[in-house]
This record gives sequence, C-alpha cells and structure tokens, in this order.
Amino acid sequence: MKSLKTFLLLAVTIFATSSCSAEKNTTVKDQLAKAKDNNNMVLMVVTDKNNSAEKMNGLVKESIKDLQNITIVQMSMDDEKNADLVKEYKLSGAPMPVLLLFSNKGLMLGGMVEAQVTKEAIVDAIPTPKYSDITFALSQGKPVFAVVSNNKFKSDKSARELCESAKKEMTGKAEIIVIDAEDAKESKLISMLNIKNKLEDTFIIAINGQGIMSGRFDVIPAQTELVAAATKVVQSGCAPGGCTPTCK
Repeated sequence: MKSLKTFLLLAVTIFATSSCSAEKNTTVKDQLAKAKDNNNMVLMVVTDKNNSAEKMNGLVKESIKDLQNITIVQMSMDDEKNADLVKEYKLSGAPMPVLLLFSNKGLMLGGMVEAQVTKEAIVDAIPTPKYSDITFALSQGKPVFAVVSNNKFKSDKSARELCESAKKEMTGKAEIIVIDAEDAKESKLISMLNIKNKLEDTFIIAINGQGIMSGRFDVIPAQTELVAAATKVVQSGCAPGGCTPTCK
C-alpha cells in the first residue's frame, strides 16, 4: 500500500496479456489512447539521452509478466513530439528515469523515481478496477458513494437505493461505486478504505469532491446525512490511497 501512496503523493485487467508497446511507428499519445481504448492500465517509462532506463524496463517487464491488461509505454524527453506531454505531466527537471502510472481510464495517477522502483512496489502500486473508477470520478470533481457490499447482505438493496436517491438529490453530480466485499481483486482497495474486519453487512463511505473520506456508515444513514457527508468541505483528511490506520 505504501507504494501506491507514493504514486499519489508524487502526482496529484479484458484483452491480451501484458504487452510492451514501444511501437516505433506510433507516438506516445497514440499508445496512451490505444491503451485507454483497450481498457488497459499503462506503465510509462520516461527517460532522456543522458540516463539509461534499462534497469527500470527490466523491473517493469518482470513485475507484470503474470498480469493482464497492462501496457508498457516508452517515452523520450528528447523527442519534440513529446513536448506537450512533458509539460502536461510536469516532467521538466524531474530525475530520470521516472515511471508513471495511468489508470485504464487514461488518468495519470502518479510516478516513481528509479530508487523507489522494485518489483514489489510496482505490483503494489497497480490500482484495482474499482479504485480506477473512484479516481476517475474524483478527477471530474464528483463526490463518490463507495458501497462496500455483497448481494447476500441484508442491507445491500436498501443501500444501493439510498445512494441512487442521494445522487438524484445532487442532480446526478455524484458517482456510485459498488465494491464487492468478497472480491479478492478489491481487497487492497477495501483495506485502503480503512475497513479492517470482514464485513457482515453493507458499509457506505462518502468521499467528497476533494477526495477525502467525509462520511463512514456501517448502518444505513438518513439521506440528508449521506448527502451532507458527500458535499462536506474539509481542511484535511484521507483520500483513497492516502489513508493511514489512524484516519477515520
């Protein structure tokens, strides 16, 4: 979890198995767009003529060899075609090489410098599918109702209906992300949401537009309480990926 926090702090799986996409006849922008179209996450290795990325490339390839839906992209800081991306991702002056992570929705989640890159750090930094959904909604300024549930739970239906009603009250300016409490692929996210014990019923977490967990409900709340939590503006708190065990 620590490396995923590093990704987030440094910056603000349906098709074939993992593949290296350093395609000679396509631009970096084309490769990023293709990965997004294919619902793939991207690990982008950025370097320049003065720094070798051989070690980082080897670690990246080794780390994801058993994973799916991840594309590796290579980017040179010296190629004028990449000037816009260098500016967009604020790479000027960054220590090279650097590894950038993009969600399957094309959202840049952050990066690691070479000293931070290990096989374990890369695997741990890869977001879960629902995490990508949450970060994308937040990137659009939308609060999120994260519903950690299971269709076997007593409150599952009522929790979903409540969140739909709350979203309607907010004129659609919110997203509902349902996370299966028994989905092993989402265990990392559930832990990041500071849910430590196995759930026996639905848990709702309101995340405001700042990306801060502004409401936590282990019982079904009143709609007014849920909306108030989602729209609450706070000075500090915990965003998904930035939570510590002390955050509530």
